[in-house]
Amino acid sequence: MTWSLNEIEGLSRKAARGAGLSWGLAEEAGKATRWLCAAGLPGAEALAGLLRQNDGAEYETLCPLEDTGTWAAKGGALCPLISGAAICDHAKDIAEGKPLELGETSFPLLLLPYVAAAAQENETTLKLEWPGVTVTFGAETCIKQTIAGALDLDCTKAVRIALTSAEDIPPLAPITRGDIDPEIAQVLSAFAHRTYAPDTAQSRLAGAGAGLSDND
Repeated sequence: MTWSLNEIEGLSRKAARGAGLSWGLAEEAGKATRWLCAAGLPGAEALAGLLRQNDGAEYETLCPLEDTGTWAAKGGALCPLISGAAICDHAKDIAEGKPLELGETSFPLLLLPYVAAAAQENETTLKLEWPGVTVTFGAETCIKQTIAGALDLDCTKAVRIALTSAEDIPPLAPITRGDIDPEIAQVLSAFAHRTYAPDTAQSRLAGAGAGLSDND
């Protein structure tokens, strides 16, 4: 099933919020998923997998500990949405030639939009890599995958972000709609549904119609 990019962003934002992320992080998650889908990448699948994996986990167990040299999370694997926001805060340092190392990271594909934003903000070319994948962000985004399936990993042991030069790789071609598997859409919709206020007797009475009475 194809979705407009606006629909993808809205559903992803609500799903991320329903999964417990702050509104700010949920807004960025929606934009990140839209960016990936607009690039023809499985952003919705990655987001659905991440939300299912981290459902119920505390923020403190997923966020990066930045004072250890290599970023790491108390709970084991870093959340790419939380780490992505932190990467943007360090964009200037990376652009000045200070590489950033991340330890175990879930669904690293979700980092791409954040590094792209960091490169654009500082008008430089950055490289994001984990075993089997190298992504270059400059005037265009270029992906090189040397291990089949590495781009879609649900977890990688290490991620590196550094200043680089443009590579001679075909860039990603933008698209205007995204394909989302119905099962993935159902997962995201279930998380999004958590943001809706539960139906109560009071809300029914306040709405249109006969409320709790039966006038027929």
